[in-house]
Amino acid sequence: MIWTMKWNHLPASYNSPTLRLYHINLILLLSGIPSSGSFTVSGPPVQPILAWVGEDVQLPCHLSPKTDAREMTVKWVRGPRVVHLYRRGQEMKEVQAPAFQGRTTMLREDMAEGKVTVIIHQVQLSDTDLYTCYFQKGSLYNETSFDLQVAECKKGAFSVIGPVQLIQAKQGEDVTLSCELSPKMDAQDMMVNWFRNQNLVYRYSNREKLEEFQGAEFQGRMELLHHDMAEGKVILRIHHVQVSDSGQYTCCIQAPDNYNETHVELQVAENLPSSRMTRVIIAAVPCVVFIGSLFLIYFFCARKRQRSRDISL
Repeated sequence: MIWTMKWNHLPASYNSPTLRLYHINLILLLSGIPSSGSFTVSGPPVQPILAWVGEDVQLPCHLSPKTDAREMTVKWVRGPRVVHLYRRGQEMKEVQAPAFQGRTTMLREDMAEGKVTVIIHQVQLSDTDLYTCYFQKGSLYNETSFDLQVAECKKGAFSVIGPVQLIQAKQGEDVTLSCELSPKMDAQDMMVNWFRNQNLVYRYSNREKLEEFQGAEFQGRMELLHHDMAEGKVILRIHHVQVSDSGQYTCCIQAPDNYNETHVELQVAENLPSSRMTRVIIAAVPCVVFIGSLFLIYFFCARKRQRSRDISL
């Protein structure tokens, strides 16, 4: 439900922002309408969201400050139509507009931190519109809106290619994942997204790094190397990789008139002792046993001599 309010022009002395905010909250309180103020809602940092016909598109939003949203009502709407509704721990799919039934998925892994994302599958040109993400907890609510623009992708403008072989690394090392445009073209002014599964690893747009939606486990460990981007090479360096970093990564490159992606598989192994170190340890074991045996023999001989002295006394 959307409430609209019309303000009459007030004298200057009654027209300050603070006084207007007070009037709004007072009216909402007296009318029983949910009020906003304890948190804010933010949408995607890069707008409008660009998507191409037939692909899946993510509509993310999050709370500031970080607030557990698992017990809130979270709703995405397009005008009066419900795109997706979450309430009291459940997704209310029966209230979805027919155009979105069976086409949406809600990512709930980061709800405890106030991050929620809805995926619209196989978007069409008719999905282009203004979308609103709405959070409510008791009498408190807030919302944000953003544009989704869907276009038909021009085939053959460029493709994104990556390494065919598995990328292997050991725990604690730095590793690079790469992809590149074919044919070669400047990628510096394009949008680059690296994902692992549905989690954003790194986002680059308009020559800037955007960390707002980056997963907490990736922050401070990801670096995009810019020196070859003019030739279409996009290289992501991961510092101090962990076994949990293993998985399939997706490199997505987006231009105003085209989009393409490729996948890179990373496997991180525990940093076990090297074979040389293993040989040293194996060789050292007999020496340790021999030295230990000498100490035992010396100990028993010393005790035997001490007992002989005690008896002679």
